[in-house]
This record gives sequence, structure tokens and C-alpha cells, in this order.
Amino acid sequence: MKYHYAQLRRPITDQTRNSVLEDFPEISFIPDQDIRKKAIEAWSYSLCCSDFQRITEIPPEGNPGAPVLRHGTQADHLRGVVRYARAIGQEFETAYPQVALDWNILIAGAVCHDVGKPFEFDPANRQRWKDAPGDSGFPTFRHSVFGMHVCVTVGLPDEVAHIAVGHSFEGKYMGVSAECTIVRQADHGWWHVAGALGLITPESVGIIADNLRAREPRTSVRAL
Repeated sequence: MKYHYAQLRRPITDQTRNSVLEDFPEISFIPDQDIRKKAIEAWSYSLCCSDFQRITEIPPEGNPGAPVLRHGTQADHLRGVVRYARAIGQEFETAYPQVALDWNILIAGAVCHDVGKPFEFDPANRQRWKDAPGDSGFPTFRHSVFGMHVCVTVGLPDEVAHIAVGHSFEGKYMGVSAECTIVRQADHGWWHVAGALGLITPESVGIIADNLRAREPRTSVRAL
């Protein structure tokens, strides 16, 4: 059996870091400068462990193959989840002054919730997993697990790594933090609403929910 190691395929460069900010400007919402810098590094590290050169090259999918956005890139989902999580936090903090949220953890967790996707979505990885699933599984790691690894590797707080692993299916089998709960709701809710509004391909929308009935999207975009 041939062994494989999840590691950098190329050096991390400032060009990669700059592309992360260009594709994902909501990273600037993270209040703490050090955590913000490490979130950029997390995405840069993850990209360089794959053949993807930038976030906008990653397919617009929740999991490989389904659900799939009709148009756009992975950046559309990532940016939407950060804004969604931020809106949820602001709503509860405004309506209930007794609420205590850690905005660094909430926003950094939303930014990094899918940071493992470059590894799971990487075409070379998917091909070798498909060819020999009995050797290393299919996949070896889901994006949530690899995302936790990335967060810890670049020195992000454990609380951010917790959101990376807990935002998806793995969160069903662990106690999740308040900030992780918000990101889970934002992530899952984003896909549900996208599906209901006809933004998901018909052949992949069924994975979201059995009772979801998608509306057909407009054929032309109206001016705001």
C-alpha cells in the first residue's frame, strides 16, 4: 500500500494570502488582528495542501456532489455564512443585553468553518480515494476534520477549531459551544434558504431536506 501525507504541496506565498483576502473580504470582520492574520494563514495553508490556487476555484458545493449552487463559487457560500452568523449574533445581542458573545471566536469560526474543503474537494485526492477506498477511505478526512487540523496547525484558538469540526455532521456527536451553534445554524440555514429559493441544482437539492420545495428562480435579475 502506498502511504499518503496531508502536507503542503507548495510554499505559502504572499500572493496566496492576498488572494484569500480578495476572495473573502469578510475576514476583515474579525476584531482581533492576530486571529484575523491566522485565519488568513489557515486558508492559505489549506489551499497550499491542495491543487486549488485560490478560494474561487473551489466548486460551489456543500459536500462533494451535493448540494450544488447553480452559479458561483465556494466563496459565495463562505461569505454568506459569515454575514449570516454576524446577523444572528447582532440580533440576539441587541434584543437581549444579557447575551455574551465572543465576536473573535464567532466570526473567525464562521470564516474557517469550511477551511478544510480544499483537501476534501481536491481532484487528485478524490480520484485516489475513488480508486482505492479500501486503502484510505472515501474520503480519508471530511473537510470538517481536516479543517480542525488546519486551525490547530496555524495556531488559531481551540474554540475556532471546535467550530471547524463541529459545524457539520460531526457536531451531532459532540457538545457544541454557543458560537458553534450560531455558525451551524448560519451554515445549514444558508443551504436550506438557497435551496428553497431555487439557487441549488434540481438534481442535488433533495439532500438538503425531504420537505423542501424549491421555487424556480427568476429568469432575469431585477434592479435594486
